[in-house]
Amino acid sequence: MKLNSSILRAFLFLVMLRGSHIFLYAQPTSGLIGYFKFDGNVTNSGSGSITATTSNTSYTTNAAGAANKAIQFAGSTSSYVSVADNGNLGFSGDFSVTFGVYLASSSVSQGFVDCGLNYGGYGVWYFSADNTLRLNFKNGTVGSNLLPAGQWKAVCAMRSSGTLYLYVNGVLAASAAEGSMATGYPYSPVLGQMYYFGTGGNYNPLGNGSKIDELRFYNRALNGAEITSLVGASLPLNLGDFYASKQSSGIVLNWQTLNEANTAYFDIEHSSNGIEFNSIGKVNASGFSSNSKTYSFTDAQPYTGTNYYRLKMVDIDGRLTYSRIVVIKNNTTDIKIEVFPNPVADLLQLQLPAQQKQLTHLYITDASGKIVYTKEIILNAGNNATSIPVSYFPAGLYRITIENNDGKQTTSFMKQ
Repeated sequence: MKLNSSILRAFLFLVMLRGSHIFLYAQPTSGLIGYFKFDGNVTNSGSGSITATTSNTSYTTNAAGAANKAIQFAGSTSSYVSVADNGNLGFSGDFSVTFGVYLASSSVSQGFVDCGLNYGGYGVWYFSADNTLRLNFKNGTVGSNLLPAGQWKAVCAMRSSGTLYLYVNGVLAASAAEGSMATGYPYSPVLGQMYYFGTGGNYNPLGNGSKIDELRFYNRALNGAEITSLVGASLPLNLGDFYASKQSSGIVLNWQTLNEANTAYFDIEHSSNGIEFNSIGKVNASGFSSNSKTYSFTDAQPYTGTNYYRLKMVDIDGRLTYSRIVVIKNNTTDIKIEVFPNPVADLLQLQLPAQQKQLTHLYITDASGKIVYTKEIILNAGNNATSIPVSYFPAGLYRITIENNDGKQTTSFMKQ
């Protein structure tokens, strides 16, 4: 039987959507030249010719409590990982370095990754004088104070088109312009401390008991969705979708965890302005799970107009982290697809309609028509809301489309 052209085009489009969806929500592999899982060894699972050797280190538990899944340092200049990279890690353009880190102490300055930091190259380290996580490149620096001791954090340090970015737990923490120094890489990269010929070699070692896990080197800048997808590799709880829908009972919040470890409960927080939040309820978590879990909460008394929601995710030991914010308009009538703010810099909010509960395909295309983001979401009948991080979309005009049994709706937004 021969397919007519319209059916064939539709089939190929769905295949493309499915393939894109799988790629975007799996941990990204494009440009991954160095990948050290630290699962009892320093084997590189990336594509580059990169090897490593250890000195006075040990293997320990990761954020989920699994044994021999992270590398631990001894707090001296004799404790480090030496990397032989054959020039693969000598970046002069865009790059991303991601890893999970547990800082045992914040009393001294400590190096995580040093690849020519003092010679125009890059490095990620902790500066104790102002309690900041820092990324240096070309003698320029950017810093964030979101790295307290005694907690696992997911870090993404990135250079994109002349700007340095630091992400912590999937959220943009700081950005700044790179420096102007020429790049130089006169020695092999070192993990767990820093290196400078002028001071006799290694210095600023990671504190005794500090850990690193799931270290990745990319020879490109990651986008926001990719950074988010890597957070769960380093943290106890990996949050999947978080969205809201307007029902007759109120605003229904639904969220999913991809895995959990040591998670106690979710505190649901509500705001009328996106700045001042108050707790309106609590949902207990499974605590420990390697499987996907779904949760729901109904706000029976939402504000008339715009409502802001976020999740405060609390561990058994009291440590916490926040989800991204979801905004929903509590309108009296159904809406058409709507996006705001527009133009947008970081987080795009979407209002999505549906006549019945159904699976909906969402995709974003750039000005050339190339698909740059896809997502599948279950919409409930009525108004629905979700959000998409777009920090690393290049500036320009984009078109967002949703397709389901109700048909197709499209609107545009401008990325600043």
